Amino acid sequence: MKKVYLLLPVFAVQFAFAQDSQRYYSGTFFNEKKKPQNFLKIFNKNSGVYELTDEKGFAIIAAKEYDTLVWNSGKNIQVVHGVYELKNILERQVNRENVKDINSKDYENLLEKPENDEFSIQNSYDSIRKNSDRHFSAIRKLKLKQDSLYKIKSQPKKYLVFNGSFSTSVDIKNRNRIPKTHNRYVQGRSENGLLIWKGPDTNEMFSFGPDISTLGFTGQAYEYDVNGELVDLAEAVSPAKAYNNNIFKTTVGYSNQLNVNAIIKSGGYQEDARLSFNLGQRKDQMYFIDQYDVTNSFKTKFSTKILDFNINAGFNYEENKATNTNRIGLFNRAYQNSLLTPISFSNQQNAYLSNGLQRSYSLYADNPEFLFDQKNKYNYYENIRQFSFDLSKNWDGFKLNISQAYDNQDIMNRDVYKPSTSGFINGLYNKRDQKNEFYNSNIVLSYDWRDSELKHGFSLNHILNDRKVSVNHSLDRNYIYQRTSQDYIFNYNLDYENYDDIEFGANLGNSVYISNTSRKNSYWLPKVNGYFTFKNIFGWNNSDFQLLGAYTQLSAEPEIAKSYSSYATTQFSAQNSYQYFPLKEVETFNNLSNINIKEWKASFKFLINRKINLTAEYFNRNISDDIFPVFEGNNLVLKNLADHTYKGFEANFNYDNIITNQNFKVSSKASFFKYKDVVDRVNPGYNNLMISGFNDIHKVLSEGQVLGAVTGSYYERNADGKVIIDDYGYPVKASGMKIIADPTPDFVVKFTHNFNYKMFALDINWEWKKGGQTWNGTQAVLDYYGRSQTSADERNIKNYVFEGVNYNGNVNQIPVDFYNTNQSVSENRWARYGFLGVAENYVEKADYIRINDISLSAYFDVGDFKRALGISFYVNNIFLWQANNGVDSNQNFYDFDNSRGLDFFNLPSFKTFGCTVSFKF
Repeated sequence: MKKVYLLLPVFAVQFAFAQDSQRYYSGTFFNEKKKPQNFLKIFNKNSGVYELTDEKGFAIIAAKEYDTLVWNSGKNIQVVHGVYELKNILERQVNRENVKDINSKDYENLLEKPENDEFSIQNSYDSIRKNSDRHFSAIRKLKLKQDSLYKIKSQPKKYLVFNGSFSTSVDIKNRNRIPKTHNRYVQGRSENGLLIWKGPDTNEMFSFGPDISTLGFTGQAYEYDVNGELVDLAEAVSPAKAYNNNIFKTTVGYSNQLNVNAIIKSGGYQEDARLSFNLGQRKDQMYFIDQYDVTNSFKTKFSTKILDFNINAGFNYEENKATNTNRIGLFNRAYQNSLLTPISFSNQQNAYLSNGLQRSYSLYADNPEFLFDQKNKYNYYENIRQFSFDLSKNWDGFKLNISQAYDNQDIMNRDVYKPSTSGFINGLYNKRDQKNEFYNSNIVLSYDWRDSELKHGFSLNHILNDRKVSVNHSLDRNYIYQRTSQDYIFNYNLDYENYDDIEFGANLGNSVYISNTSRKNSYWLPKVNGYFTFKNIFGWNNSDFQLLGAYTQLSAEPEIAKSYSSYATTQFSAQNSYQYFPLKEVETFNNLSNINIKEWKASFKFLINRKINLTAEYFNRNISDDIFPVFEGNNLVLKNLADHTYKGFEANFNYDNIITNQNFKVSSKASFFKYKDVVDRVNPGYNNLMISGFNDIHKVLSEGQVLGAVTGSYYERNADGKVIIDDYGYPVKASGMKIIADPTPDFVVKFTHNFNYKMFALDINWEWKKGGQTWNGTQAVLDYYGRSQTSADERNIKNYVFEGVNYNGNVNQIPVDFYNTNQSVSENRWARYGFLGVAENYVEKADYIRINDISLSAYFDVGDFKRALGISFYVNNIFLWQANNGVDSNQNFYDFDNSRGLDFFNLPSFKTFGCTVSFKF
């Protein structure tokens, strides 16, 4: 509250200046998977306001030129160019069609003026039509007092108007592909040449037991199975059956949103004041059993104009609740155990033993039902309260805008493992509380004037950010971070327009970045960009060719509200990952050098007949002194460690109105994207630093390699590259680790197709990713424990000869049995190399073809409201073809950022079927 009082003197100053009316920016925003998403939060860093996208990823947000929009938790940033009044944006959303002339004899006869006396008594009538006069809207009431005498009451100069909209949607969600597991072999292993079932009370982890068709239930009391223990079928009372331990199900979620506007108007169209209310509610049901999150939101805005001052104020409140989050890898843990559970054990029968401890197929495994059973309904809470105030004025070419925003966020994670959880035999409870306080002040002063064919513009922007973050772990300690930063941005714009054959423009500027957490402030951050437009080239009307170039320098610091505690996975091996529990936060964000970015861009744009648009851009971004987390002793710290270069090429092709007539239109868009991020330099002592993953399989920071190349174990080879075979006939696993995979794709191509027929619209978005690799650790672990379909299909292979040579260089001729029952289970084809096998053997292609979404929409007129009722049916991820055998290669390791290329029980993506109904009133 103290912060709000400090703003009062500034508010008083703001009443002395103002700018033009409220402007808005509109567009489609994409989530981290590069696809439109509903309820994506778009945040204006300059004004502090935010909006949520609709079901097509479209949002309209209050903004001004050069405001900065961020979304996806700050991972996506966009500088606003092109803002309009809300009326213009909404009008553009409605398709306009030309009405053809009606030529008929009856119509022409109607055009001929009759020669009758229109003032005769015979032709008199008492009638009035809505379009009888252009001032009709000024009439409030018309009443017949007596014959030929009417009383007219005019509309008041000021009147109140109410309008708004309501939308509701329903989502049906189901998982996409998961790895194949078998339903043939039970829990157990070989002993004395025989395959033996070994029950949960033996703590057996392997599924290398006998075929389930040879076994049956005893029917006697057995705490781990209501049907009894397994014995030979000849001695059983009933045949055994394979249990299905699937934890996924089809779920239904919903969302509702109501928006109401109260507007005071004068003079017919002039708005004197507007008050808006928005109420939202959403329940997003996960595809896991009883896992969901609920969001309730309330937003209100007030805008008016007083003494030529444009004033906008807003308050937003949002409450998020979830049964659980994946902060501690809970969902991955449950998914892993569901896949590894032998077919001879049912997780659904009961989550607890009679002694109150966990009932699972082994002491070293977990029952997903037990993991998801919890005392509290919600283990995650988030409350966001946001206040914003904006005042603007313009006069004689000058524009002044002063914006302020204050955010107060409370986030609580309750992370619980009950007693008898694998790795936490005594249980573990941690409550993580995070409180964020963000204050933003933005002052923009600009001046524009036109001199003949030249247009000049100057602007000065000052941004003040004060951010305070407090994180407290009940099992650790309290971490407090504070940063006050200032940006001073100077810009000069020049545009030349003669409306003939050529246009050109340039933008010159410099920025200053000052921060109390930075080791050194940045006072020289120049930017230069320009363009040349050649109009009506080759004599073609409405055909332009434009060349663009830009150079920009930026300074940045890591976001202090972001947690790096997930880096703790690098402290464990994959086999010990069940002990992962993130507690340590970064010690401090102080005394780090800024991350400095220098970016060059060159592009062209070719527009033909206002229908075909081809753009291409090459970019080269040099990032120096980039920051990465490391453990020093028991402390998690951030360090400036490396320089890397991110460069690539992007091309877009738009063809609007390929087919067009009065009722039918077709448009298409294609985009091509190719990039590479290569490490140029790493500080001494930190080359091959782990940046994500486990200590025996991870992504690395390695000089000369792509950023995030995957490092793991590999087969030993001779000088000719041939695999070395040991004396037992198996390939030799080399000591140490090396780079085995590059997650970077060769290219990504995306397509969008739009079809419009009268009131109907069909939109299709799909993409093709070519190249890139992923390490399929899920398959490795399923092979190791004998739960994969591959291990079931191949375990009876005998006398197989691996291709390779022995240490003497002779071709291998030693036959092997993949699973010899006379040997220990640890010597079979899959268990002999350990928990992860040989990582090189599980590198797979990451190519895919995906239909991201298909939507069919229809809009109907309701009374005097045009296209007031809208109905949309949509499906997301309905089709996915991929080259690898795991889940969607776009899914991240433990849902962490920058972890693409590692698949260790990554959660599957999901397909969604939904319907949205909206109504404007």
